[in-house]
Amino acid sequence: MARTTGPVGERTPRLAFAEASRQLLRSTVLSAVDELAADRPWPSVTMAQIATAAGVSRQTLYNEFGNREELVQAYVLSAAAQFLDEVEREIVHHTGDLSSALTAAFELFLELAGEHPLARALGAATGAEGLQALVSTPAGLPILTGATDRLVRITTDTWPGVNPSDAELICEVIVRLAISHLTMPTDTPAAAARRVYRVLEPFLAGLSVGGFIFHEDASNGPRHHRHHHRHRRRLPRDS
Repeated sequence: MARTTGPVGERTPRLAFAEASRQLLRSTVLSAVDELAADRPWPSVTMAQIATAAGVSRQTLYNEFGNREELVQAYVLSAAAQFLDEVEREIVHHTGDLSSALTAAFELFLELAGEHPLARALGAATGAEGLQALVSTPAGLPILTGATDRLVRITTDTWPGVNPSDAELICEVIVRLAISHLTMPTDTPAAAARRVYRVLEPFLAGLSVGGFIFHEDASNGPRHHRHHHRHRRRLPRDS
């Protein structure tokens, strides 16, 4: 990768022309998919329509993405990265409470994904074209592993005291549950998040996070302590 001098004299990375061009191509194509998915049923969207909307040839489209399935995978990975950017910002607002942070992140992810054009389009599609088919086949593995790895990094960066193996375990479970709720929703994102909180809280309550040790108190519910005790905020339970 080429490097250039920054405004204060520091050497900063600079993308080579070919890589910059490739990123622009992918961004343009994925934006075209966004528009088409918002406008019509996903099964009716063709590669030719995507190429035309992006202003590129079909051959260029196939050269970059291989086939329709690989294009969808690339699109979902890109969208997931955007969702996780927002999730990271949400977690920053809950740094004092790991349980609430991960639950709020779960709810936000479902909300963002549910509003996304292609996620809605894939969710409405059936058979091989549907979102459930995508994430339940080997083609969906990069989505699972990529989202899990990113959430692990966010968690361990925010709470260095969390054991990395514990973080990997809980983050993979959360990602798998999020994908499950997204592909087959049975309630609102908020209600789904509350249920996930109730299931995962016993495990999260035993984690040591940045000097705070979360534990269950039979009479007063979850608490954390560092020289003194005070109640943690609890999410409302389902009625």
